Order: sequence, then structure tokens, then C-alpha cells
Amino acid sequence: MLRIWVRFANWAMPPRGCGLGAGALAAVLALSLPLAVGAQDLRMQELLGKSTTFMAVLIEDVNGDGKPDIIAAQEPRIVWFENPTWEMYTLADNTLGQNYVCMAAHDIDGDGTLDLAVGSQWRPADRKTGGVIQWMRRTEATGRALWETFPIAEEPTTHRMRWIDVTGDGKPELIVAPLHGRALGDNPDDEPLRLLVFTPPAKPESTKWPVDVASNSLHVMHNLAPLMWKGHAATAFASASREGLHLHRRNPDGQWTQDLIGEGNPGEIKFGILGGTRVAATIQPWHGNGVVIYREQTELPWKREVLDEGLQEGHAIAWADLDGDGVDELIAGWRRGNYGVAVYRLQPDNTWKKQLIDQEMAAEDVAVGDLNGDGLPEIVAVGRATGNVRIYWNEAKPKWVAHRVAQGFSNYSVTAADVTGSPTLDVFVSSGGKTFLIPGDGTGRTIPIHEGVDGIFASDVMDVDGDGDLDLVAARYSPGLIFWLERPAKPLEEKWVYHEIDDFAKGGVNGIHGLLVGDVDGDGLPDLIGNSGQPNGDFPDSLAWFRLQRPSGKPSHFSRHIFADRDAPGLSHYFGMADMNGDGKPDIASAGKNAPGGNWFAWWEQPKDATKPWTRHQIAKEQEGATNIIPVDVNGDGKIDFVASRGHGKGVLWFEAPSWKAHEIDTDIEGPHALAVGDLDGDGHADIATCAKDSREAVWYRNDGKGNFQKHVIGTRQASYDVRLVDMDRDGDLDLLVAGQESQNVVWFENRMR
Repeated sequence: MLRIWVRFANWAMPPRGCGLGAGALAAVLALSLPLAVGAQDLRMQELLGKSTTFMAVLIEDVNGDGKPDIIAAQEPRIVWFENPTWEMYTLADNTLGQNYVCMAAHDIDGDGTLDLAVGSQWRPADRKTGGVIQWMRRTEATGRALWETFPIAEEPTTHRMRWIDVTGDGKPELIVAPLHGRALGDNPDDEPLRLLVFTPPAKPESTKWPVDVASNSLHVMHNLAPLMWKGHAATAFASASREGLHLHRRNPDGQWTQDLIGEGNPGEIKFGILGGTRVAATIQPWHGNGVVIYREQTELPWKREVLDEGLQEGHAIAWADLDGDGVDELIAGWRRGNYGVAVYRLQPDNTWKKQLIDQEMAAEDVAVGDLNGDGLPEIVAVGRATGNVRIYWNEAKPKWVAHRVAQGFSNYSVTAADVTGSPTLDVFVSSGGKTFLIPGDGTGRTIPIHEGVDGIFASDVMDVDGDGDLDLVAARYSPGLIFWLERPAKPLEEKWVYHEIDDFAKGGVNGIHGLLVGDVDGDGLPDLIGNSGQPNGDFPDSLAWFRLQRPSGKPSHFSRHIFADRDAPGLSHYFGMADMNGDGKPDIASAGKNAPGGNWFAWWEQPKDATKPWTRHQIAKEQEGATNIIPVDVNGDGKIDFVASRGHGKGVLWFEAPSWKAHEIDTDIEGPHALAVGDLDGDGHADIATCAKDSREAVWYRNDGKGNFQKHVIGTRQASYDVRLVDMDRDGDLDLLVAGQESQNVVWFENRMR
């Protein structure tokens, strides 16, 4: 038996408050047309034909049934369409002549149900009156009756609003942007607008809402969008005005800062992700003809890039990863002339391809969201002159779908486990001196569970204390430090207690690039393997294993044993473990990169006494940038071979036992720093996955069972330092989890091949 350990239509509008009848519903379902969009397929379904002007659209779960619905604001009313029948209901009518222009959804009163902030009495030429800001809550459980309305404030020309947590306390504030400033003097166009920040009080239906002014120096602000700014726990946001794109942040002292991040005269603004980089998309000038993007960069302002100048009154913009490759597509809509909706897709040569998807939609607004739970976003658009509501169903069938776990920080190692009981596995990642737990519940929460240790290059999970749950083990590269965090009973609320395993400052190892969990000594307890890869300290150029001991009545602890004593030079990286010689004891393989004494792959044979030095066996030398090696039977002959990568060089290859003949798999891939092995397509053979930090591609290599491999792309524009194959969504197959060092993200690619 082989023992291997690896890391592994049109109609009249119904009366207010009423749903669509059977005939109308049939008409809804009847108009459904396929639209080809590059590599994706979009099928259009019209929910409502020619009606009055639509101003805004949201995708939200209105009735709490777990399905996202569609909310659309018209000048005379606000309606919503219930998923999956798409029957229409009116939640706000025109009793008070409201003329609705904007809305933002949030549980305002804390009762667990969705509420709605709205802006009404839209009169853009009136700089002195109008601009009613109010909020609404449903009056019965289904949300189908008219909602109850409560006032918040008035601000003339109120035009856009968003819920954004600007203080970082987990409770979002309502940001309201009027289009113009109040007419206080003889030249109203010169009056700056007030960008308002409302804080919901404990009793929002009866108490005045406190208000702050984030900015009073800008003009013609057409929209705003949230983003998390580096180094700030609170969510900052950007505005699009006549003066350009500005970043607004609330400092701890309550004062606001305003920085120009993009020049121009933008109208709409939304943020997306391209290859791990945040990108702002805008329409320029406001109500203009141009689609313009700004890629995030260190220096301000960001560089302006024009994608298109052929729109007529561009008014809608959104980002969505339509094909699941981890790179967002850009959706834009315009409302005059030959109006329509188009998708822009970034090509491999960094040019953009425009695909028109609809010319019967005078797009006023678009929203994106997964309406049918298949993991891919749909597009919803509402029309101004056309007065229609349409869904563009995403019927793409990608074999891999990217899911973003975190964005905006560099990280070197990531691991996943079930510690919260969430539908998807929880993720552990470290950056900036903090270790985070990101629950797999879809909330996007990033919870710090430990602070004070930076430079963590390796992590894994194991049950250290024998209580039946998984704890986190992690290591700082240099100065060397290995520790474990004890999982509490309530992992999202209680403290994770820190325990030291080994410390360079106390005579321990230094240069810990990899950690591997496995039972080294056969006592039934998991042990830990780690490097001492730096050429200094008490254990230079060495490899170690740490024996877990659980003495009765005493705390669990580890004892250090050097098994590769000064014979692993070259800044060793990752590990693989298997019984290479059939003696029933696991042996360990590693790799050394391009440093003095490096560029090798080797394995160490375990002696009778595992605490003594082990015997080194060379697999290959002159392997520039060697980083990773994993034992596995590649060709089905019953012998354990090795798959390997040169992660600080180029190439993925495998070594055939017993002669260690090298077979190159991919000589072009640059920087395949980490590897993972598993059966990805369900054919019983060992496949390989990696994500290259330099050529920035996530790929897998299909093994035909005889050692012949075929390369398949999983995702593009994605860098990585560490990868894991793990069943993230618990559907019985292996997904690819990626620590995106240079991409500054954590992402997992869902395997949909079966």
C-alpha cells in the first residue's frame, strides 16, 4: 500500500399594490432571446415593456426568502419583481408626487428585514426645494403591500445614495450626493454641493438622523462608489464630479480628507478588479460619450484610459466577472440616439473588445447579481425612454469559476477548514502583522484573530490539543517563529489563544518557508515539518520536524528534531512526504532555490530512530529556482514518482521512479511557486495545479494516467505564492485556493468539470 502525505412584450401597468395576472406573467416569460457576448452567452428576458421612465435598479432579497429580487425606481413609483416568477409589486406609489430618483437597501431599524432609503421629488433645475430623503419599511412579511415611509431630511437635487461603513464599526452610514449645490447666491452653478453622511439613530422612525458633511467643495456630483482603502479599517468611498474622481475618508478624529484620484469630468463610477488591481470605471463627461477607466496605482492621480468614445448620453456602468475567470468585464449603457447596452472584455494583449448586447434598452441604470444561484452574475437594466426592465441571463458554462475571498492586501500563505459550520470552508490568511479568519458564510467579514506577527510564509491546520477541532499553525519566515492558535468554542467571537512552538530568538529554526502536517513517527498523532532554510543560527541550511506530544493532564507541546542537518542549502521551500522505500515509515522531500548550494530536488530517508539525522538522496540538481516537490504515482506503475516546480524560475516537471528521469510538463510557465496534486476531473489519475506568480496564470495539467499531461487554463491575471487543492464548497470535488501575493487577494476557483 502506498502511503503519501501531500498538501493537498408590453402591457398596461397593473394597479398599485397588485401582482401580475397569469396572462401578464406568461408574457413576461415569452420574451426571451439569446444574445452572444464573446465567450459568454446572455439570454434576454423582458420583465416589463414600455412604461414610464425608470431611474434606478437594485438587486436585493426583498422578502427574505434567500432569493435576490429586483427593485426598480420609476419617477411615479417604486416596484419590485419577485424571484423566480418575476411577478411585479408596488412598494411605493405616487400619492405625494414623489418623482423617485435613487435608492439604497439596508436593514435600517435592525429588525432583520430589508428596508430602503430613497431620494424623491427629483427636480434638477430647482436648487432651493425638493430633494426629499426618506426611508421605507415593509408593512407585512411578503413585502407585497405598500411600504411605510419615514422622513430623514431634505437636500435639493438629491441624486444618488449609498450605504457605506465610513467609521469601521460595522454599521453603515447613508451617504447622499446631490447633483448640485443649493442656490444661495446669484450664480447657482458656482455653489458647491454638500456631500452628506447620515447616521441612523436607535429609533430611526422617530428620531432625527445626525448628519455630517464629508465635502462642500465639489460640483455636479453624479455618483459615488465604496472601496476599502489600504491601511484603513473603515470603508472609504469615491465620488465622480465636475472636478474629477475624489477619494473621501473619515479619519479617527471625525475630520474628512478628500484626495484627487482621477482627473476628468466623470459621471457614473463603479469599481472592479482586473488581475488583482482595483479599477474605477466612469462615463465621461457626465451624460457623455466616453467610457474611461482608472487603474489603481501608488501615485495619485491614477492614469486615465479611454475605452470608448461612441456612446450617446452614457448613464449606466457596472463590473461583473461574467465568465468566472477572475477578471471582471465592464458593462455600460447609454440612453440617447442608438441607445443600448454593451460589454467590454479585456483581451490577453491588454486591448478591449466591445460587444453590443441590446439596442432596445435606453439604459438609465444597470445592476449585476446572481439571480438563479449558479454562481455567475446576471445583468439587469432599466430604461429611460424605453421604460422597460430586462434581465440578461448569464448562461455561460465555465469549467472553473473564481470566487474572491479578500482583496487589497499581499499574502504568502492561505489555508481553509471548517471552523464555523458555514456552507463554504472558512479561510485563514495573514498580512500586515495580523492573522485573519474569513468565514465562508458569504458575508465578506475579515476577522482578525491574532496580531503581532508579520512575514508569515506558511500555515496549515491540525488538531493540536486533541479536543476534536482544528487549530491553526503558522510560521514567520525570519526571524524564525512557529506558533499555533487554539480554536475557541466560539471562533468568530472569542479569543484564539497563542501558543509558541519554536522561536529563533530562543535557539530555534530560522527561514521557515513551508509547513507540512503529517504523522512522522507513526504514533498516531499529527506532527509538523518545517524549514530552517537560512544559512545562519543554530540550525543553518537544515530541515526539522516537530513531534506533537499530549501528556496526560498537561498541555500539548512540540519537540524539535533536525532531520536534515546542514545538508539542505539554497533557501529550501516546500515539502512532500511519502514512504519512498517501502519500509512503512514516511520519508520527506524538499527543494532549494537559486541561492548558494541550491537549485536541487532531494528526499531524506527516515532511519529507525526518527529523532536522528536522516539520509539525503539527490533527485536532481541544476534545477534553477526549485521550490516544490510532491510524491505521487504519476504513471500508474505502483512506484512513487515526484512532481515538481521551479517556482523561482520556469517550469513544471515530474521525475519518474526509480531512476528519477525528468519529464518536462511545461517549460514556459514562469514562477509556478507552489504546487498541488489531486484528481481534478474524476478519472482516478493524479493531476497537477499551480498558479504562477510571474506569468500570472492559474492552470491545471490533466494526467492521462501514463504521465502525459495536457495544460488547461483555470484563470488569468492572477498571481500566487501558495495554492491548495481543497473542496471549498463541499460538493465532492477539489477546488483551487490561491494566496495572491502580488495580486493582493485571496481567491478560490470552483471546479465545475464534473
